[in-house]
Amino acid sequence: MKASLSTRIKQQLECLSLLCLMGVLFLAACSCNKILNPSTGITPPISTRAHWSAQPLTPDSSVIKIEVAGTHAEIGYLLGQWYYEQGHLPRELTDSEREVADTLLAFYQDVAPSMRQQLQGVYAAYNLNLDDASEGIPVWDEDGIRILLPGLVERHSCSVVAVRPEMTADGHARLGRNHDWPTRLTDVLLVFTLPEKGYPTVVMTRGFPGFTASDGMNGEGLALGLASVRNIGYESSTEPALVSTAVYRLVLEQSANVEEAIDMLRQLPIAFVNSSPDEVISHVLLADRSGASAVVEFLPEGIVVSRTDTPYQVMTNSHWAGPADQPNCQRYQTAVEELEGSDRAVDDDRMMEVMSSIQASTQWTVVYDLEELSLELTLPGSSFPHRYRLSLTDFVAQMNARE
Repeated sequence: MKASLSTRIKQQLECLSLLCLMGVLFLAACSCNKILNPSTGITPPISTRAHWSAQPLTPDSSVIKIEVAGTHAEIGYLLGQWYYEQGHLPRELTDSEREVADTLLAFYQDVAPSMRQQLQGVYAAYNLNLDDASEGIPVWDEDGIRILLPGLVERHSCSVVAVRPEMTADGHARLGRNHDWPTRLTDVLLVFTLPEKGYPTVVMTRGFPGFTASDGMNGEGLALGLASVRNIGYESSTEPALVSTAVYRLVLEQSANVEEAIDMLRQLPIAFVNSSPDEVISHVLLADRSGASAVVEFLPEGIVVSRTDTPYQVMTNSHWAGPADQPNCQRYQTAVEELEGSDRAVDDDRMMEVMSSIQASTQWTVVYDLEELSLELTLPGSSFPHRYRLSLTDFVAQMNARE
């Protein structure tokens, strides 16, 4: 008997085999400004306001810094040019993949039209029409994980710490995050984005610039960071849904503060590929410049929000709600001891010390200043010796100055 479309969609998610609707990259340093297909009728016009650059953060760094600005269609088109240069070439979709593609695209149009516009731009860079998605672009198959758009999949560990203004030396709320992974990563991206509609953002992600966020901050001083957590009964929808890392990026682009972010997370259908019991999904710590923070988790009863009265909030790989086993995590205990055991006011240096105390095969650490809209980024190494300071405010000013 032919399986229903919703069942096949669920099977696609569980098998990590959702179709690729557009190219996604492995890293290489490059910069592109040319138009791949200037004569095609489906190429979106690229205005003088559109901007793209991609280069190593430092000459010897494996982190690629991307700056992109424009409409969502323009951002997608510029990303598509880069994907193309990485060698991600189209292939014909199977009938079942195409059926899932059509269903997901219609779903995106309803719940996340900006994502669909960005996907249209990417397809245009390949001289393909997203409305006739007969071809897709395979992206990543590494360490037993297959990752494809629009079914974005990524495993995480990680630790996230938020501190309120009253705990800091300058009165600025901050959020710090360690991205932990057992082996050295070579596909790390720092992405600055200024969409025509939506808040400017800066995010750290892996392999999917413009569509996902592992952690990040927007121009309103809202920041977030995710960490993996054991699934205790949350069931992803069998109907089309946005995968969690894509949702987190949309939250930053469209929410001004913690409360708006929570409302958005409640409204959007969210999928986790590994959503069966005892497998890993993610939870997310939100913080904004006012000092508000909250952990959002996905439990059998749905989305559950946890807050705290302390001037900080720590999230690792255990639950705040449900089994409430967060205090049993050693990294959680260590971070709390670091924050409570010192009379020193928190600044960027102190936040880095706290994050260093709980590193576990950490691939990057980032500390976001939610008032100044700046970030401190460190790369692998003992006690994080290499630190880079960057500014979302400066990026926005540079983009606006081009007018």
